[in-house]
Amino acid sequence: MNVPSAFKLSALGATGFLVLLTFSNSVIPKVQAHEIEGCSVASLSGAYGLVLKGEVLGLGPIVAVGAATFDGRGHFVADQTANVNGNVFQEQLTGSYTVNRNCTGIADVVGAGPHSFVIVAGGKEVDLMANNSAEVLTIHFTKVEAGKNDHHED
Repeated sequence: MNVPSAFKLSALGATGFLVLLTFSNSVIPKVQAHEIEGCSVASLSGAYGLVLKGEVLGLGPIVAVGAATFDGRGHFVADQTANVNGNVFQEQLTGSYTVNRNCTGIADVVGAGPHSFVIVAGGKEVDLMANNSAEVLTIHFTKVEAGKNDHHED
């Protein structure tokens, strides 16, 4: 590496450091506040849309869309339309959930066992995965907010 290139990299690094220092008061306190507050079962409350993608081992691919409601006290119900290897059906799932202070948790789905999840975006989104050897799947939940999820094309 010649000297001018090294100097350019040093200048870019110094500029990035100055930008970080300039904005650190507005960014870092927000991150620290989230870590201090943590999460609880109340962090997961209300209506969420869901999208499931994955595979049921031995049966084939699975996709599903639906809606779930979390009561903020550790119980949920979800209605979804699923497609497993071309077979489409509707189902309702119920269960319980626990949330750790670090915003991770376990949802215990009746008849399907435990699933690990993480609450992100201040409770507006949840990412979940199955904890069993029969399926490899993820579910993404997005909070339904009245008036904010309307996407009408004129």
